[in-house]
Amino acid sequence: MKKVLVVLTVVLITGVLLTGCSAKVLKESDVSFADPMVENVLIAHNEGNYDMWAKDMSEEMLKAVPKDKFNEMFKTVTDKIGNYIPNSKTFLAAEEIGGKIIVQYMAKFTNEDQVKLTFSFKDENGKKKITGEFYDSQKLRGK
Repeated sequence: MKKVLVVLTVVLITGVLLTGCSAKVLKESDVSFADPMVENVLIAHNEGNYDMWAKDMSEEMLKAVPKDKFNEMFKTVTDKIGNYIPNSKTFLAAEEIGGKIIVQYMAKFTNEDQVKLTFSFKDENGKKKITGEFYDSQKLRGK
């Protein structure tokens, strides 16, 4: 009887842990808030406009990218792939993992047509805020 109880407890705990840590696939309509926020961030990079960029950023992003380092931090990306072509991004996928929402797009930049964008979001004081932005392309990987 004890063995059965131990096995059931282990199975239940494992199930709860796996369910809690698993990713939930989201539809584009589930993350409709992300599109205008991402567009704003990309245009802000094009214009070198920190205040525009900072509008939807989380506190941790604002601390990680202070105003005086903004242009310098993104220069390596724009030097390789150029500027974002406005309204060129298309939705790829979205998922929720551990309280964060990850949204991926494919976008065109002036020096590269296939740039994968990954933005992460979380709730901060009842509002969605960007907690990370990542860019991936052949040029950025040096290929």
